[in-house]
Amino acid sequence: MYSHTQTGWMTIIALVGALLIIGAAGREMGPESPGRGFMTATMALMALMIPLFGWLTVTVDEEAVTAKFGIGLIRKKIRIGDIRDATRVRNKWYYGWGLRMGPGGWMYNVSGLDAVDIEMKGGGRFRIGTDEPEELVRAIKQRIELGIGRKV
Repeated sequence: MYSHTQTGWMTIIALVGALLIIGAAGREMGPESPGRGFMTATMALMALMIPLFGWLTVTVDEEAVTAKFGIGLIRKKIRIGDIRDATRVRNKWYYGWGLRMGPGGWMYNVSGLDAVDIEMKGGGRFRIGTDEPEELVRAIKQRIELGIGRKV
């Protein structure tokens, strides 16, 4: 079994920095200011983003490849039997981080440019950003080979 967690330090630092700036601006407002509620809601949303998107955990077991952001509310599970191939790729800098539509399909990425592109038997693609692309490709390919071997 393969399991690896990558922390999105830039995302966490940016969110904490924004929280500090908004908090400082909010202190300058009076308690009855009409914008105070909006600032409080914005800060709550930004604080929630840290446990939702602050890290990415990828696991490969006998049944599936699972990629989950943060505490796991946002996740993608791909059955091994549905995977045709996995290859190491390099993302363009403008593909960004987070959960987004990438080249040919969805992409989960928390940091960096290295990724693994998973090609589905049904024709779709799913890309997972990782700082361990070779290890992830190896784990997926080993599972694909073992799965094929058991069916024969």
